[in-house]
Amino acid sequence: MSRRNFLIWITAVAVGAVTPALVVLATGHTLVWRDSSKLFQPIRPLVVDALRNLQLPLWNPYEVLGIPLFAQLMHGVLHPVSVIGAFLFPQAGLDVFITIYIMLAAIGGALLARLLGVSYGAAALAGLGFGLSGYVLGLSSNTQYLCAAATAPWCIAAIRGAGDERRFGVVIAAAATAAMHLAGDPQWTIVALLLGTALALEGGAGRGFRRALTGIAVGTALSGLQLVPTLLFLRETTRGVDLDLFDRLQWALPPWRILEFIAPGFFGSPGQGVTKWPVFMWLGGLARPGLEMPFLPSVHMGACMLLLALAGVAHSRITRILGVSTLIALWLALGTSLGAEQLTHLMPVWGKFRYAEKMVGPLTLCLSLLAAFGAERIAQRPSKLCLLFAAGVGFACLGLALLLPNWQGLETLLTGTAANGAAPQAIRNLARGLVHAGVPLLALACLIAAAGHWAATRSLFPAAAAGLVFAQGLFSAHYALHAGTRSVLDPLPLQKVAISGEPTRIVTPFEENYNYQMGIDEFDAQTGGQSHMGAPSYNVASHIDQINTYTGLRPRRFDLLIATLNRQFGIQALTALRRYALTHVIIKNPHSDNEAEVARAASTGGNKVLENPDWDFAGWQVPHRPWAMFAEQVTLVPGEKEALEALTGILERGGASVVLEGASPAGALGAGSVLASTRLSNHLRIEAVSKEDGILVVNDSYWPGWRAKIDGRDVPIWRADYAVRAVPWPAGKHVLEMNYEPREVRIGLLISVAGGIALISLAVVEWRRLRVTAP
Repeated sequence: MSRRNFLIWITAVAVGAVTPALVVLATGHTLVWRDSSKLFQPIRPLVVDALRNLQLPLWNPYEVLGIPLFAQLMHGVLHPVSVIGAFLFPQAGLDVFITIYIMLAAIGGALLARLLGVSYGAAALAGLGFGLSGYVLGLSSNTQYLCAAATAPWCIAAIRGAGDERRFGVVIAAAATAAMHLAGDPQWTIVALLLGTALALEGGAGRGFRRALTGIAVGTALSGLQLVPTLLFLRETTRGVDLDLFDRLQWALPPWRILEFIAPGFFGSPGQGVTKWPVFMWLGGLARPGLEMPFLPSVHMGACMLLLALAGVAHSRITRILGVSTLIALWLALGTSLGAEQLTHLMPVWGKFRYAEKMVGPLTLCLSLLAAFGAERIAQRPSKLCLLFAAGVGFACLGLALLLPNWQGLETLLTGTAANGAAPQAIRNLARGLVHAGVPLLALACLIAAAGHWAATRSLFPAAAAGLVFAQGLFSAHYALHAGTRSVLDPLPLQKVAISGEPTRIVTPFEENYNYQMGIDEFDAQTGGQSHMGAPSYNVASHIDQINTYTGLRPRRFDLLIATLNRQFGIQALTALRRYALTHVIIKNPHSDNEAEVARAASTGGNKVLENPDWDFAGWQVPHRPWAMFAEQVTLVPGEKEALEALTGILERGGASVVLEGASPAGALGAGSVLASTRLSNHLRIEAVSKEDGILVVNDSYWPGWRAKIDGRDVPIWRADYAVRAVPWPAGKHVLEMNYEPREVRIGLLISVAGGIALISLAVVEWRRLRVTAP
């Protein structure tokens, strides 16, 4: 194929994959919803500002008293698309990134299939099958996993290329491995590296295997700047201990949902505009209250894709590898249903992963590749069995679609075992989905018949099948995408309550807004209510602190502190949090006696400073401890357990003593006053004065990596009140500066530099080898 035709082919795959997303955007809606809206979009400006200043966004001061940002990995700070986007389109919202990731997923799938040996038409089928799958489109709800899904086929292709001894194959494999690590999803990374290595071994035997491992090792070293801080950060989070039972079980793929592989929307759909999917819950879905829908909005792949994949399994050794990988991915996705969770949750690293349904991603990619080989095989030898199977199943699907809604006996039988009308809704959803399965299968049967009848058309069969996959993906996309209303989002919430002189710190006891505005669905209402109230991480854009956080890597100590306060003090825990410089309580107007009681307790002694009738909430400014203050009294304890016990005891007595953990202050405590303060992302400066030596408490998170200097001289940072920082203060007027300079970032940088040197060395060796062999 000429370069011009190759570019046309790539463009066709890219445009085909992003067409559903562009249709949503062209109507004035947004693709951003769920975690993309609540977690990743609000944090993105911190990432962009840091990168454009040639810095790393090491710290997020606006959540959970402050938390490492870069070390969380999930924001994909150094992924190539993130870095390029920060400089080329810094103001772009996540709609742009979602579209780019969908396009990259499709192109990557197509190039991987082509590298494995199929024709361009069949490769286009693989790319469109993956890019238009329910998995990829549905991850518009979570850009972290979408970025990883978009990077995975490129990484697998690069590792396979290294095994095939392609030009600069090891170098490209190293770069792709680094990009995979930097995408932010270690689970996808493990799968991509394992599958790529298996394909490299198949292509190049022992030598190919060694070349693949070399590329992976160098690429992993290249990403050391990201990986080392992440590994150390995990020890301080809830992932550093065993997952609780519910975390291990939540959001595994329910066996009934396998029907959705061919019948989209069986469990529910974002297009229904509701956040609670009764069919999902009725048929085995497991989720926490308020999350009564699956992790993946859709797992649809299409009946045509599955039939072609079945035809391709026996094609070659490559397809057998892909077939086994498909079965393993399905087994993992099913979680406890077939014993995968019971076997894997004790494994290092893998046992820390949640939401087994994510493994539908590798499953979808493998099936898309198998479908490409199946299309090739049918094009070479049209099979009457495939023709009859496609036609028979297609007619059966359409027949069932017509029969199910009118089958009164079935509805009566199922309704007797269901709640909230789940059975009738399941029947309706299945009937609609079966139409989406039956029509493409009949069209595929016609294509197979044409290839069998006219030999001249056989070479066109893969491209025609790719067109069919595109059409199927286009018509089923609304089962995966949510067309959100842009105007409901408050981009800069709660600016009216911001105070000067100290950080504005809020808490939102009830984030759900049940008084939905008319004309918008529940997803939009949730976005509107939570963003206006400053729920995490919507608060970040306004540079207003939120006592809580929304992240998959929650600080372990903070969670234990909140759980202990709730257990000890009940609704009065909100009052206890004022110890940590809580300035405001933002709470939706109560709709029940329990909520009214919480609202009264939370606002005790406060003044109402905000009322928002449109979104049904109000805000109170409440009495609180200052953000920076001198301790009047201290309680010394040796360790974590004693610190928490001492803190709860002091709170019960209404005492003011500051709990110091593992500290050794000398002398009496002197009173003092804070004269001025400045707080930036990774830095704070406090000017204060005291007549005698004392202890200055800063109500920001204690975290390894913070360094303190008073007038340029190092001073220790002690853990105070279980969660925040304190420093010894010498008598007189001084300036304290604290900087977040984690040692692990420097270590990671050294490893990345070593990886870069290794990469350059590999490139030089490869270049010299090519020069020697060129004649």
